[in-house]
Formats: sequence, C-alpha cells, structure tokens
Amino acid sequence: MMKDEAYCQILKQITGNTSSKPDSCQRGWRLLYILTAFHRCSEVLKPFLLKFLQDASRSQGVVFQGIARACEQNLRKTFRYGGRVVPPSSMELKATVAGRSSKRQLFLFPGGIKRHLKIKTCSVALDVIEELCYEMGLHRLEAVDEYAVFLVTERGQNVRPLNKREYILDIATEAEPVDSDYSLWFRRVVWTQTLKFDNELCVTMHYNQVLPDYRKGLMNTLPGGKVSEQQFLQISKLSALQHRAKDIRFTPSIHELSEYIPSLLFGKQPPQAWVTMVTQHMQQVQTLNPHQAKAQFLGPPTLLTKYRQLCSLSPPTPLTKYRLFCSLSPAHSAH
Repeated sequence: MMKDEAYCQILKQITGNTSSKPDSCQRGWRLLYILTAFHRCSEVLKPFLLKFLQDASRSQGVVFQGIARACEQNLRKTFRYGGRVVPPSSMELKATVAGRSSKRQLFLFPGGIKRHLKIKTCSVALDVIEELCYEMGLHRLEAVDEYAVFLVTERGQNVRPLNKREYILDIATEAEPVDSDYSLWFRRVVWTQTLKFDNELCVTMHYNQVLPDYRKGLMNTLPGGKVSEQQFLQISKLSALQHRAKDIRFTPSIHELSEYIPSLLFGKQPPQAWVTMVTQHMQQVQTLNPHQAKAQFLGPPTLLTKYRQLCSLSPPTPLTKYRLFCSLSPAHSAH
C-alpha cells in the first residue's frame, strides 16, 4: 500500500502540474524513473500505471515522452527481475537528477580485450551477456546460456559469477566502496554449442580462454608417458598457429616454443627437434592471417572435445578448480 501511495503521489505531481517552479514536473518524472527501477506497484495498480506511461510515451507533442517510455521499461523489468535492491550511490542519484540515465561500464574478455557497454538503471547481467553474444554473432538462446559475467575483486583473489537476474548497477554500487579496482569479466562456462568461426571477436575470445589451459597441459594425455608421432605433429602445428596468431612469420625461438608447448611435452624431445618440426609447419601457415590461425588452432576436434570434457567434469575436482582459475586469472590470459 505504501508503494502504491508513493506512485499515486508522484503521478499527481506530474499530471496537470501548475507549480510555479519550472522543473517541478521534470523532477517528478525523474523521481518516478527511480521508483519504477526499485519497487513494484500492486497488481491492482499495475495495469493503470502501465496505461498511463504508455499514453504519455505515445502522445504527440508531450515533453516527457522519452522518460515515460523509460519508466515503463523500468517497471516491466522490476516485475520481471524483482527490482533494484541496493540504494543508488550519490553519483548515480546526481546523474539521474541531471537527466543522465546510463553509464559506460567496462567488461573484460579473456586476454584483456575491453568492451564498454552503456548500462542503464535496470540493466541486468542477462542484458550484458546478450549484447556481448550478439557482438560475437551468437543469437540463439542456447548459445547465450553458455556465457556468464563474473565480479572480480582483490586483484583476482575473489571471483563470483553473477546471477543473470542481478542488476549491474547494484553490483557496481556494492563493489566500488570495497574495491575501487573491481572488474567485470565475460567468460564462457558451458561448452556444448559449436563455435562461430566467421566472427573475429568470437574466435579471439575463445582462443584466449582455451590457450592458457592448453599451455598448462590440461588437455594432453600421455598413455604410458609417451608422446606418439601424431601428437608430436599436432603439437608442432598448434605451436606454429600460436606464433602466426601473433602476426609473426619468422621461425619461433626455443624460448617462444617453450611458452607455446606444455612443459610436460616440451621435454619429450630436444629443443632443436621442436624447432625443426615447427619450422615445417610455419611454411604451411604463412598465408594465414591471425584470425585464421586462431580459428585453426581451435579447429582440431580432439582439442575442443578434450576442453569440453575438462569443463564438464563432475563432481568438482581440484582439476576443475584449477581450470576455472586458469580461465579467469589475468595472469594466465593470452597475449
């Protein structure tokens, strides 16, 4: 009842406002914008409130068409996701009073790729995931379900996945006083859908997420502790592709190969033997651009099959915890 009373009082202020103060009606609309983001009205009032906002947003010549439409969107999201739960920061309140209803928020892809998105008052994690997936050319709901946003604080020591219904500005408002250097990371967490190799951002994102695990040797199995000839060839090719992905055409050094090849495997033959094998593959990948090299690196079915198996181990084991750390930690990002 109190919430309905608040709504009615604001509607009274913005309807037929005769105040001598020129910004009285404008302030009423901005207060309504805040209220619709945080609190539901009753089911009894809901249809009348929505009708009022729809009429105001569609009426020709009405000054407050834009904010009326925004209030309607806020209210619908509040009914869908429950409404904001963290009181807005002083900075957000000042911005809202000044008529600014969004902020640019940084999101980090694997490898440190930066994406700034326009976050509105009622943007939730699902909105972010959908927008970033759309940029990667992923439009199917099944694909969107495989990605998540993580809140990272204390220089990567605390990593928390966001519920898709959580409001981004609630997360930011709580995180800023605790750790002003907090960050929001975008990662793939489920691996059932096929990759989209024609989208450069999609390929780079997955390449950067898979590469640290590959270099740690988490996707290699050695029956009897021996490396087969086929494995030597595949590892050499993957090393050449990593080198070409950095847009380098000349032969990699032994030091570079020691980074490209899992340490467990690097010692299975003399360094010069690796140089010889990778050099042969470098001749084959010379014509590839970095995007194509990354796509081919992800291409071997056995590689991605092993990665999917690695990501779906159940119940959780130390290996899965280690894989999650590698996939999320900035120290293990690809460059």
